[in-house]
Order: sequence, then structure tokens, then C-alpha cells
Amino acid sequence: MYFAPSKGRQQKSKARMKKYSEIKDDLVLTTRFLFNPKLGIDNPALCLGEDTGSRPEPAARFCVLRKDADGDFAFHLSKEQEREGHIVRQVVPGGPAYLAGLRDGDQLLQINGEYVHEQDYLRVVQKIKYSGSRVSLGVLDEAAYERLRSSHRSPASVLPSFLPDSCPRPHFYRVKNEGRGFGFTASATGGVRGTFLLQVEEGGPAQKTGVPHGSRLLEVNGESTISITMSQLTKKLQRRSSHVVLLVLEASVWDIYESHGVPLSAALAETSSLPYRTRKLHLVKGPQGYGFLLRQEKCPAGQGQFLREIDPGLPAEDAGMREGDRLLGVNGQSVEGLEHEDIVSMIQESGKQVTLIGISNEGDKFFSEIGLSPLLFYEEDTHSECTNATQTTTDTQSGPGHTEPQVNADSAKTHSTSTEIQKNEE
Repeated sequence: MYFAPSKGRQQKSKARMKKYSEIKDDLVLTTRFLFNPKLGIDNPALCLGEDTGSRPEPAARFCVLRKDADGDFAFHLSKEQEREGHIVRQVVPGGPAYLAGLRDGDQLLQINGEYVHEQDYLRVVQKIKYSGSRVSLGVLDEAAYERLRSSHRSPASVLPSFLPDSCPRPHFYRVKNEGRGFGFTASATGGVRGTFLLQVEEGGPAQKTGVPHGSRLLEVNGESTISITMSQLTKKLQRRSSHVVLLVLEASVWDIYESHGVPLSAALAETSSLPYRTRKLHLVKGPQGYGFLLRQEKCPAGQGQFLREIDPGLPAEDAGMREGDRLLGVNGQSVEGLEHEDIVSMIQESGKQVTLIGISNEGDKFFSEIGLSPLLFYEEDTHSECTNATQTTTDTQSGPGHTEPQVNADSAKTHSTSTEIQKNEE
């Protein structure tokens, strides 16, 4: 839309032009350059050599995103074969990511002060998802990243050291009530809401679990305590009579996080403190298929995919699959929220071998209690249990007449509450 100037503005503009015309004759060009063709390329005006110092050093940008009304950051994070790390794609024009300065092709290096360039894709996605309504991202544009690679420098070299490597991370503790409570009390420092310090009883359940005396309480059963009152905290603790899951931080390092502006959340938690971890299973198809049943069942999170009826001596058992494990990922892609038929197709399309990510039934319940996905703490090779089946592979063709989702000549049967994929034709 074109905005025409008002009459008053037109008069002021004319006055400024008149004043300029009165003084422009007094303006003198103090610096002049006379071109001399005899000087040739020595003439500074004709110097065409490349200015090697004009290329800027690669510099990271820091974007603070806040979710929109739909709870979305409005961008996609991609893992691509042609590039290392994690790449920003599909930035919605006018959306939170775009307005914060994120652009298509940016290389994601840091989330809330944590270096994530070399972390597993699934885990990085979950870190963004569970950062709450606000997340701080450190990125490098595509051209700058390519210059960095050509100079054989680490992407970490362009980032400020937000958190020292030695800085303690938040820890999860699952504390059982042994009949006389959980063995700790909480006090608000100075009466300020959300500033709870834990007093751990000698020999009590909390101490046995490892909860440090004087630590700062961040979450209870997956719910933040940052802005609640003592009365509200007491009610949260009373909801669970048998056990409680605490997220705590050593009080001595609270100021470090505060001074660096790093939001404290479960996404920063130390994985070694978790009582349950994901498991990675690599299966190679045998003459009789993989030897397990994939079933959709109800679970605390709603609907989930579970591994059932594992055949003795077949690839699934050899890979370490356990009855009742919940399936979380297929070939490095999360299946949370996907339809059963889509997950079956992912397994089918993987060919003669497939890599699955799962978690035990007990672990699934634990993460449901704290409202987090187990994939938030998934690590490709470090902590996840990884086993491999190396049976001889042969292709098993599906029988005639089957048009429903199949895996290795498996027929599909749909029930009102679950969907089964049979392992073998009888």
C-alpha cells in the first residue's frame, strides 16, 4: 500500500529542499582523484586484485524462538546425507523461527547453550521439542559453515563457551516412599516462590537414591517448580504416595546457569542419572523373517507400538529384543505419533535389515510419569544398549492375495483396540 504524504508534510519537505538549495553551493568536494591511464593497474582505482582480508570470519547467530498460538516454532530440522549435523529447513515466513532470524539452510550448532552438532538427530529434535515455550538456538549460515569446513575448523570454535564442560548438569532421581515419606523436606530461600532447596534426611529414601543435600529442586514428576508456592509443591508431592521423580541441580552451580542465560529444563539432564535407557537393536532378516510381532496397544501416553511374541532363535531374539518393549524409532526416525500402517511400511521398505529403537515397559512408564519422550536422552552409541544379529539373509516373498500391511509374509489383522502383524503364515 502506498501512503501519500499529508499537506503539512509536503510543506515541510519543500522548506527542507529550499534550505538545502541555499547551502549546497557551499559544499566542497575535499577529496578528488584524477584518473591517469598511464599508471595502469598501479592506479588504485583500477586495482582488481582480490582483497583477501574482506571475507568475514564465520560467526554464529543466536536466535531466541517463542512458540506461536498453535504451540509451534514453525520450522523443520533435517538430517541430510550431503551435509553433517542438523540443518534448518522449511522456515515459515512470518513464523516464530523466521521472526527470530532463523533461515533455510542454517546449520544448528547449539540449543540453550549446549553444543549439539555431533549429537544424534533424534535426541536433538527432542531437545527442541521439550525446551518449553522458548528455546535459544545457535546457528551458522550455510556459506559460513562451508568456509569453516574448508578451513578444517570445528564448528564449536565459533561458539562462545556458554557452559563449561565440567559444569554439573541437572539429575533425575526416583525416590520411593518406604512407609515414612520420601526422606526430604523443601524450603523456599527468602520465601521466594520457586526457589526450593532440599534438606535430605540421613539414611532416608532420598539419600539412598543419591539426592544431594541442599540441592535446588527444578521439577517434580515432570512439572516445573520454578514459579510455584510452597503450598502448591506440597500438593504435588502428596499426589504420589509410592514414589516421586525429582529433577534437581547442585545449588552451587545455579548462578552459572543464571549468568549465562541458559534455561534449566529436563533437556539438559545428565543421562547417567536416568534409571532407564533406550535400546538399539539391529536385525538382519532370516529365512523366516524377523521373528516378532508388532502390535498397537494402549499405553500411558495414549497409543503405542509394542514388540510381542518373539520367536526363539530368530533375528529378533538374537538381537536382544525383549517381550513388551515399546518401539520408538525405525532406522533413525522417530515413530512416535505415527500410524501403525506407516510404521509397518517403514520396516518393509528397509529391505533385508532394520535398526529399531525401543525401551522396556518399565522405562516407558517412567518417562510417561515425567512427561518426556525417552528419545530426548537417546545417544547413538554411548549409552544405548546396542546388539547385532548377523544371520544369513534371504528374501522371503509375501504370499498371494495379501494387500494389507505386511512384514516378511505377515498378514495384518485389525481389532477394535489393537493392530497385529502376524509373523508367519500357518
